[in-house]
Amino acid sequence: MKVRLAILTATVFLTLAPLGVGGQPNLAALNQQLEQSVSRQNWGQAIGIIDRMLRIAPDQAGQLKAYRARLQKLHQTGYRGSARPSSLPPSQSAVLPTGQVPIKRRQNGIAIIDVNFNGRTSFEMMVDSGASMTIITRPMAKALGITPDQVVDRLTFATANGYTKMPIVYVKSIEIGGLQRSQLRVGVGGPDMKLGLLGQDFLKQYDVSLMRDRIVFRQPQ
Repeated sequence: MKVRLAILTATVFLTLAPLGVGGQPNLAALNQQLEQSVSRQNWGQAIGIIDRMLRIAPDQAGQLKAYRARLQKLHQTGYRGSARPSSLPPSQSAVLPTGQVPIKRRQNGIAIIDVNFNGRTSFEMMVDSGASMTIITRPMAKALGITPDQVVDRLTFATANGYTKMPIVYVKSIEIGGLQRSQLRVGVGGPDMKLGLLGQDFLKQYDVSLMRDRIVFRQPQ
């Protein structure tokens, strides 16, 4: 009988911000240019920047195209008003592939941040790049309305205290700093687990920079 193992440790995930390749600006630079164009209400230029971002980050196409459509409407109507008209999203981080979240505190040197689940409930979690899968606590599962009949699998995890088997369930979404991933499988920890672990199934999607008081997530090129 084969036993599938997932590793749970407590290490810090630290990378540098991505640099532009071949003289091309990275997403962070384009994001800044876009904010400047919107602030100046130069809708045509902003649309051009969105088109460049679509080529760099095709997996963000849905959000970027929706934002482009709003800019196109403003361009066509010749809108001139406040620096950020009500027809635009209130936060650039909600539609652009860069986000950040403050570090609330640290436990044994590991950063703890707020993570939003299913677009409605936030929980404190440890950012654990050594965990192959995100693990939620039983109280978290209860708050999210997860029931035993939603268990899709059971996996054996290697922990500091030995091997333990955990039920696997799906959550609708995990969101941090405006960046969201949908339909993720997560493990449900045992009764002694006090804090959930944000694992590589979410972290590997981004370049992550750990600062003194915050963590920055960037969509890799």
